[in-house]
Amino acid sequence: MNDIWLLVQHREGSIEENTFGLISEARRILATLGTEGMVTAVALGQDLRDELNNLGAYGVDRVRYVESELLVRYQGELFAMVLADQVRKHRPVCFIMAQTAETADLSARLAALLETGLATCAMDLDIDSTGTFHVVRPLDNGYRFEDIRFAGKDTPVIAFLPAVLTSQEPDRDEQAELWFETLEEGAFSLKTKVLRTIEADPGDLDIEEADIIVAGGRGVGKGEGFAAIHELAKAIGGTVAGTRPVIDWQILPYERQIGQTGKTVLPRLIINCGISGANEYTAGMEKSQTVVAINTDPRARIFRFADLGIVGDVHELLPMLIERLQNIKKSAS
Repeated sequence: MNDIWLLVQHREGSIEENTFGLISEARRILATLGTEGMVTAVALGQDLRDELNNLGAYGVDRVRYVESELLVRYQGELFAMVLADQVRKHRPVCFIMAQTAETADLSARLAALLETGLATCAMDLDIDSTGTFHVVRPLDNGYRFEDIRFAGKDTPVIAFLPAVLTSQEPDRDEQAELWFETLEEGAFSLKTKVLRTIEADPGDLDIEEADIIVAGGRGVGKGEGFAAIHELAKAIGGTVAGTRPVIDWQILPYERQIGQTGKTVLPRLIINCGISGANEYTAGMEKSQTVVAINTDPRARIFRFADLGIVGDVHELLPMLIERLQNIKKSAS
């Protein structure tokens, strides 16, 4: 049986949108094989059963859930060992996940333990009649592409760019078969030990991991106007990002760029300031849960994606918004 495995990616007890895109991709891969098989979602964590029960409606046939308090927070060595153990026991065709700061670490560890092929930042995956895997990934900021091939490798690990993953609405009245295991403390011999966890300042978070993002574009300008973007982010507990022009002006480092040549983000809230909404940018943020846009041009494309659109000058609006937020904080304290 040809099983396609995918990693359930979750945060604070909720399954992330990327996972549903992976399910659609897994079903597509399974269809190309043309043989009997299953889509299996693999989850590591604690108190996830209610969320996992819903995956059958999205196309998952089976869920393998390893539960433990040790798996509540990501620990690269342990997570890779648990997944490698599962793969060795059941030998799926391939193991796919969405590319994030966390899985960039996990995918490499897992492939090394399995001594198998690895492709990161994947845009497309195909399996030909000989069983050879073909993975397309971008080079040189997307100006060129390469075709990676795996022949005779057991269970290659492929991490897809979130921008290429498209989730479908639930269309099956079915429940996935749940296979449950408990991870006992000391089950694996680890070389590392977590002594304590230090929460990062929201402003220092990787934009792929942030729940709240304040993004600035060309309309904010090169001068002191961008200071208001940082101030607003601080006021609402968010992190700062920008469009390609902002990165080119060296106002922000490249790792804070959103878009096709930057990063794909899935925050709960994104505030777009002075951003016109070119396709290169919106491809990287269109799946955000709540989108706010501020722009002087009422016909700006960014408003097509906005849950709340404000026509106005960011240099006038942001100081008023920041002052209002600061007053609310003072009143609350």
